[in-house]
This record gives sequence, structure tokens and C-alpha cells, in this order.
Amino acid sequence: MSEHTSFYEKIGITPLINASETYTNLGGSLMDERTVEAMRQAGEHFVDYPLLLQKVSERAAELTNNESAFVTTGAAGGVILSAAAAMCGPDEKKLDQLPHVESFEKNEILMFDGKFREIIPYWRLTGLTGAKIVSVEPTVEAMVNAVNEKTAAVFLFPATLYEEGIPTCEEVIPELKKTGVTIVVDAAAQLPPSSNLWYYTKELGADLCVFSGGKHIRGPQSTGLIVGRKDLTEACRMAASPNARIGRAFKTGKEELAGFITALELFVTEKPEDGFAHQEALLKKLEDKLVSREPELKMEFRNEGRLGTYQPLLLVTLPEGKTAEACNKYTRALPQPIDIGVYPPEFRMPENVIFLNAYNLKPGEEDLVAEGVLGYLGK
Repeated sequence: MSEHTSFYEKIGITPLINASETYTNLGGSLMDERTVEAMRQAGEHFVDYPLLLQKVSERAAELTNNESAFVTTGAAGGVILSAAAAMCGPDEKKLDQLPHVESFEKNEILMFDGKFREIIPYWRLTGLTGAKIVSVEPTVEAMVNAVNEKTAAVFLFPATLYEEGIPTCEEVIPELKKTGVTIVVDAAAQLPPSSNLWYYTKELGADLCVFSGGKHIRGPQSTGLIVGRKDLTEACRMAASPNARIGRAFKTGKEELAGFITALELFVTEKPEDGFAHQEALLKKLEDKLVSREPELKMEFRNEGRLGTYQPLLLVTLPEGKTAEACNKYTRALPQPIDIGVYPPEFRMPENVIFLNAYNLKPGEEDLVAEGVLGYLGK
């Protein structure tokens, strides 16, 4: 085996071209070389880890215009820590008791009931803290009336799809603020624009908001960010590694912390419209190549992502008898595998519509994506 053999070749895996989404099962996103270099440098030295975590979290708060922040292991880790913080605050005795919360004054978490809970089961993670999850009828009035002395927090899950049939954050947060209840927003995939990093907290008034660090921020996939009230992010820190509490397993290494904060700096300094224009240009090249060979193909540009984010998508309607799933199966089996966007059933899209997303495409890969789709059409 050559010394120049890549890691994936050594382990026997062929890398994919990602023309779909920042899915966890595809590896999230691709890190900028400056992010990778920061991780390399961090790995060359020992460090006072708690101090590093503090400094990185403080810098994250500055970059996101929030009162405070805490860097953790993905949005899932952020959801669990936020639930713990809502019930315990910075009370060490309570934090030590988790997940045994029967004696707590506040040990219930409210969530809207609805079909979205079948689509995104991540809400169940809050229950790992021992909290009782209470389902509430999907109206603003019902949620406000459901808040009582046992309520530790209300968890909300924004996105155009997830909010279908339930009140939006814009509708419910102002009314919940009047009750004084803690409000946590799981906005894991609600980027770009970067302004969403402070929109839910500074503009709408949520107490905490959770984001993935390994999707559109382009940090290490194993990172996540909690932003908001200082007392609550401090409670998150107290519940997390290196402390021997419920979040001990949520360990972000020094390399991941260096990578995340570098990626966040790059993300917030990029103008959202520049990123949009870059992706749109790649999709336009892809469209031109498809049309040049299959002029009858119906294509549509959309100015927002599947979940309402600020990014372009190219929708392609395949000919009758062709399906998105079969197209993706074909392109995934190519010598250079390509993942094509297939809408899950909850989007209620025709089975012959694929979506193409340029967020994770490298320059030149748009040609390979087009050839893959054309290859399927020519079968």
C-alpha cells in the first residue's frame, strides 16, 4: 500500500459526493482547511481543558451576539443539557441527582403535540434527564394554559416543515414570555442565515437555543452550540464533561473545540448572500448540463432549503417511470458514489422529484452529479 494512500482507501471506503444535505449519516459537512489546521495545532499540545472550554464558549457568545454560550457535542447533547439546566439551574445537588427528579419542584417539559414528533424523534432526548414530557394541544392558548408550577421548560422545534399545523416560534414565544417559563428552541439545522444564531434568543426572547456545529457552521460533526441566558449555560457547563454528571459522556476534545470556534468565526464573517450566490452558480452549471442533454427535463429553482433555511435548491422532475429513490440507488452504486436528494414521505413530494443541493459540493463536482443523473435517465 502506497504511503500516499488516503485514509479512506486504507480503511476500504469510497468517499461520496454529497449533492443532498448535511445529513449526519453522510458525515455532516466538509470543514474549511483553516478549521482542520486549527484542530491540528490544538492536537500538538496539552492544555488546561476547563479554561479552554471557557474561552471557546465565551468567544462563541461574542460571535453570536448572545449573553452566554456553551459548546457541546452536537445539537443532541445540547438538547439534553438544556433540559437538565432548565430543571436544576446551577444547583449542584440537583445536578448530581439526575435522572432521578421525582422530588424536584419543576420536573416537567412541555411540547406541542403533532405529526412533527414522528418526523423528528429528537424531542425524546429530553426524557433522558428524567423529565416528564407533557404533550400539549397545538395552539398558543393551550400551551400558555399548560404552564404550571411543575413546568421546567417549554421546548420548541422550528422549521417550515416541523411547524406545520402548530404555532410558530414567532407566535408562541412572546405569549410564553409573559408566563416567565423557560423557553428552549432546538434550531439544530436552522442555518443559514447566521443571524439565526441570535434571532431566537435576542429577537424572539427564548432563554436557550441549540444549534448543530457540524452542519452549516462546518465545524467538527461532533460539536454543537447552546446560546442564551448565562445562568442556564453555566448549568449546562456544570452538567457536562469533565464533570461526573449526566453530561459526562458529552466530551468535546481540545481539537474539536479549536475546530468549532474557527469554523464559527468563518461562518459568521461570511455574508449569507455570498454563500447563496456561490451555491446558486454551481446549481446553474448543473442545470445547464442536464438541459443540454435532456431538454425536456422540468427543473425548478427554490430560494430556500427543505427546512426553510437561506440556501438555493434545484428540483428536477424525472420522466414518468423514473423515481428519486431509484435515481439515488443508481448514483450511490457508481464507481464515484453520489448522494442525490430524495424527499422523505412527510414532504409529500411526487416520487419522481429529486432535489440537488450545492452546499457540500466542491467545484467541478457539479459535472459529476449531472453525469450521474443523466446516466440514470439513460438506463
